[in-house]
Amino acid sequence: MSVSFSRFLKIIYSYCFLFDFIICYAIYAAFFTLSGIGILDIGLLLAFWSGSAIILEVFSGALSDWLDRSWLLIAAPLLKIGTFICWALADGNFWVFGFGFLFWSAGQSLYSGTLEALLYERAAHEGKEDDYDEYYGKANAAEKLGTAAGVLLGGFVAAWSVHALDGMVVTFWLSIPPLLVASFIAIGLTDIRHETEDSEGLGYWQNIGEAFAEFKRLPELRFITLYIAVGLILFEELEEFYTIYYVVVDLPLWLFGVVGAVGIGIAAIFSAYAHRLNGHQALGWALPALGGVLFIISSFANHAAYVIVLELAYLVAIPAAILSEARFQQVIEGQSRATTTSILYLIQNVMALSVAFLFGWLAQQLDLLSAFGWAGVVLLFVSAWMWWMIKDGHKPFS
Repeated sequence: MSVSFSRFLKIIYSYCFLFDFIICYAIYAAFFTLSGIGILDIGLLLAFWSGSAIILEVFSGALSDWLDRSWLLIAAPLLKIGTFICWALADGNFWVFGFGFLFWSAGQSLYSGTLEALLYERAAHEGKEDDYDEYYGKANAAEKLGTAAGVLLGGFVAAWSVHALDGMVVTFWLSIPPLLVASFIAIGLTDIRHETEDSEGLGYWQNIGEAFAEFKRLPELRFITLYIAVGLILFEELEEFYTIYYVVVDLPLWLFGVVGAVGIGIAAIFSAYAHRLNGHQALGWALPALGGVLFIISSFANHAAYVIVLELAYLVAIPAAILSEARFQQVIEGQSRATTTSILYLIQNVMALSVAFLFGWLAQQLDLLSAFGWAGVVLLFVSAWMWWMIKDGHKPFS
């Protein structure tokens, strides 16, 4: 028996908060650097993270369409715990860091696609699918608030330790309890398909075939996928290098968590209210263009205050990401919703892999600040393509 819709939303939002309440988030890239891992090697680790996610993504999406979605949401946090155990015990070993990212990919692949499908289907069951962008925005806001809380706490825990590396290791262990709680509360979620479908759903491999067929027959689904996975991926992937930027501009360690938490907290507000911008298609190209300009400005940093410009570059893309991902769910027509969503994430991860490697290589050849500047230039060209596509009648938002 499913819980009431209001209760369901509370569980979803709490789950999203706890799943991303990662206390080491503020410092893990800096931890790699201080452990002797070079910027190029960090780029390779992030690329491996994306590569392992690519392998797992579609198969986990089909698993979600085949099995009870709530089971996967119970398992996802437990797998993610393996990440922080590996990192806490890595002792500077590149391969153990990489193995930790494999656990993260496994947990994230069960979470991504599954949560969106579960939320959309329950909203549709309640006759509220047109409000999905609001529910998804609030779920995304809960994720970001969880990240912000973890970032804020993690920065202080790391800074208060006599030895910086020891304090950073403590944040890995402290990232585990929230994930245990997330797994526990997911028991209260119900896959509404089991209460509404009269016939059996598609088989495992049929779900994969149906999802690819949907991309073939729906041009708008292909456009939104390119918009998200090619147009907006730079904002998501470059954020992984932000703490290294903090190191380069000499931001005090204790401010790592404060800056990260404030930025993510504002991002949560943008996520929660993004639905109010729905229908303003011009923002589909204008927001990424503004982000590109801000990346270029941040590349001229000669003071720690430039981190504000860098954070603004991340923030301006938030509404575009929320609204385009909500439209993606509304365009899907078939039964294989989680698998179709996982294909989107697969393409995102392919692009993220490329961005992580190329950005790391560029930072190694030039320097980190110059790499951010060139990323901004690329975004301006991408925004011009978005403008042309929107002018041609495509809609990134509902």
